[in-house]
Amino acid sequence: MNSFTSSLKLKWCPIFNFSVIPIIQIRNIIIHGLLVCLVSCSNWKAKQIEEPESIVERSGNDIGSAGYKAGIGDAIDIFVLEDNSFNGLYVVRPSGDIILPKAGRIAVLGMKLEEIESSVKRVLESNQLTQASVIADPVRRGAGDGKTIMAGMNVYLTGPGVMRQGRALVPFVGDAKVTAFQAITDGGGFAAFANKKRSYLLRKDQSGRTRRLAIDFIAIEKGLASDPTLQDGDTIVVPQKMFGF
Repeated sequence: MNSFTSSLKLKWCPIFNFSVIPIIQIRNIIIHGLLVCLVSCSNWKAKQIEEPESIVERSGNDIGSAGYKAGIGDAIDIFVLEDNSFNGLYVVRPSGDIILPKAGRIAVLGMKLEEIESSVKRVLESNQLTQASVIADPVRRGAGDGKTIMAGMNVYLTGPGVMRQGRALVPFVGDAKVTAFQAITDGGGFAAFANKKRSYLLRKDQSGRTRRLAIDFIAIEKGLASDPTLQDGDTIVVPQKMFGF
């Protein structure tokens, strides 16, 4: 009987000898094999997902690299050693230029830093200064995904009188300047009980100190006051009326 049973076991299961290997061990071996297969498949899928679908066109041409070239929407710091009234943060406009006070438009699109410095120097020495020592320093790229660049100005909205607080990219509209009312509108508008009459603008001057400039949005809406022109990095504060009055 024992020899007959053993022969049946060997016949039906030629790989495993049930008289030697318990059934629970066989089950563990099968489960282990399945787990190994699952882990291998997961790793393969993860590698597939990690591979980028496309190459970002701006890679290798970013700020800080030797191959940097100015693009639309880029913010560039300009320093003129002989006259700090020209110093400032300038954004490359859709027309491919920056606008310096008293100097006008200067084309910079697609230029390297030394080329931007030479262009600014040439314009300043032609109608503003006898000598101009210019330093150009890129601060950030224009907002976008690396392929589509959104040209605009970065400002900050805060206070209970605005619908959406935080940084806002206010787009350039043609050659028009970016204004405070435009920034509020693009940022979602005024909140309920916004104190439009007692709003104000915070701006850093050349020395790094913050200046406070009053804004009366009610007067602007009625056409009784001019809409202030913004600079990159300005902060607009809109408080709330007390008791809704």
